[in-house]
This record gives sequence, C-alpha cells and structure tokens, in this order.
Amino acid sequence: KITLSLGPQLELGVGVYSMVRETKKPSFIRLDKRTNEELKTQTKMLCEDTGTVLLPTDIKYYQELGGQKVIFEKEEVDEMKKFGKPGLTLLGFKPKSKLKLQNYTKPANFIYPDETTVNGSVRLFSALLQKCLARDVVAICKFIPRSNSSPIFVAMVPQEEELDDSNIQVSAPGFHIIFLPFTEDIRKLNLPETTKASDEQIDKAKEIIRKLSFNFQSESFENPVLQKHYRTLEALALEHEEVDEITDLTLPDESRIDRRAGAAIEAFKQVVFPDGYDPEARGTKRKAAEPNGISKRKKTDEPEDVETAARNGTLNKLTVAVLKEYLKSVGKKVAGKKQDLVDAINDHLGL
Repeated sequence: KITLSLGPQLELGVGVYSMVRETKKPSFIRLDKRTNEELKTQTKMLCEDTGTVLLPTDIKYYQELGGQKVIFEKEEVDEMKKFGKPGLTLLGFKPKSKLKLQNYTKPANFIYPDETTVNGSVRLFSALLQKCLARDVVAICKFIPRSNSSPIFVAMVPQEEELDDSNIQVSAPGFHIIFLPFTEDIRKLNLPETTKASDEQIDKAKEIIRKLSFNFQSESFENPVLQKHYRTLEALALEHEEVDEITDLTLPDESRIDRRAGAAIEAFKQVVFPDGYDPEARGTKRKAAEPNGISKRKKTDEPEDVETAARNGTLNKLTVAVLKEYLKSVGKKVAGKKQDLVDAINDHLGL
C-alpha cells in the first residue's frame, strides 16, 4: 500500500499488485547431520590484522576518489540511498500511442484504490481513470516501490471494467504500471543487411501462421523444471525406485502440426529452399588433428558393453543412463547415485 501524489497536498491511497511472478524452486535448508535440526546462519566481521570480532559501530565504508579513500559512516551510506518516501508521483500525461513495445523491461504491476490509506481515494481514483480513458492518455509517474529503492519511471495505462454476459467482472478497473527504461538501458543495434523475402514467400509464411494459430493460455502449461523437481522429491521421500515421468507440455506436438499445416509447410519450403535441399542433412566437420598423430579413443555408451566394462573395471566411464538401462534389462533396482549403480551391476555379475 502506497500513495499516489497528484500535486501539492493532493494524494490518494492505492494498492500495488503483482500480476505475474516467476515460481522458483524452494531454497534448501541446512540441517545438522547428527540431530537433523535446522541450522541458523550467523555472519561475523573480523579484523584482518588482529582477528577480533568487529561490532557494527566499528565498520566504516569508503570509495576511492582521486587516489584517496573517502570514508563514509553507515548512516551516510543509508542516506545516500534514499530518494524520497515510497509511492507514485505524477509527472504528466502522454498519448497512449507513445508507448513502444520495444521499451518493455519487465512484467507490469496493477494498482487499485485503497480507501484505508487515504479517505476518498476511490472517488478521486475513478475520476482520474475515466479522464485517462476518455482522452486515451497514460500518466507518467516516478515510482519508488519501497524505502531505500531507486526511483523508476513508469507509465500508468488505464483499464476499463469489463463484464461478461452474466454480469460477472472479467477485468477490474484500474491502472497497469508499465516500467519504462532509462536512456542507458536503450541500445541501438547495427543489424547486418539480409536478403529480403519475396511477396510469395511472405504469403506462404502467413499461411503457416494462420494454420498454427490457437488460443494460447499460460495456465494451460506447467513448468517442466518445477514438475520434475517435485516428482524427484516425492520419489525420494516415498522411497520409490523410479521417478514418475512428466509430460512436458511445452514440447511441440509434431503430429498435430503436420495435420494442420503440413501442406502449408511443404509449399513454403518449395518457394524458399532450392531444389534438392535436405534440411535433415548435416555437414560433416573435419576432425582436428591430435598432437603426435594420436587420435582419441571414442567413448562407448552401448548397453552391450556394460558387462565388458564391468570386467575391465571401467564402469565409471559409462553414463548414468547406460547403467540404468542395463539394470532395467536385468530386472534390478534402478535408484541412487552413479556409484550405487556401479555397485549394483558388480553385485549382479558377481565381481
């Protein structure tokens, strides 16, 4: 909850909401290996010369300037980080058409009036929203998210309330907070000149896009990295021999693509690629010469070589996938680290 300042002694309360936030794997927790109790981390600063523990009041900061060390107290460093109290400050208005897609920096926030912070915020917020919608403008503001945060320039894009056929709210009335880049953030790219596509090639490409267009919804796709992480934790916690396979919904469905756009893709290839072109063919690379004319021995990962490798004592040179495949083929338990797999194979072969 912050304030939106529209001018001298004119503020209203708003709540800032995050519309999209990346879900990450939970961080690990350190435990005592003897008691299995959670450990607490403590950081201490020691004097390099005497080794004594320093108190916060004993620590100072410096910045080199002109070959000299300029010393700062902690309070002075904290004061330099402050650019004002947290909140939004209105700077002016710009036509909505001035917003450029290439200036997008990160996911937007959403603000909604908060009557508990400043009385009368809902009425003032509604008036500002209706005027911005009527004039098709965005509000440019300085945004300080929290104490000691650097100021950011943002554009407040108005959003009108939307109701469905059942009079249920689909989109809430409010402003989207679009983060704007600074001058130093914008790069000018010197792109090389390339061959321009012909009108026929462009039309064929448009046909492929039309055939493969669908109603995309982010909530229909699970993060495969997170799913695999939790499946692995579940297998370890429940002592399962194998980790349940996951369905990676982010992979393209090649059979469906072929059914819907196979003919369009072939037509596109005929007008773009020369006759006899095979996209599956790969050029052969020349092997680099080895010193003294000695060539490296190719590493073998074939399952049938596992028993030979076990008798030669070279199982560790094989990959984990090959070791697991062999254990599956002989009906043995497939779990644990690489050394556990090696030991299981040796036990099976009586080595």
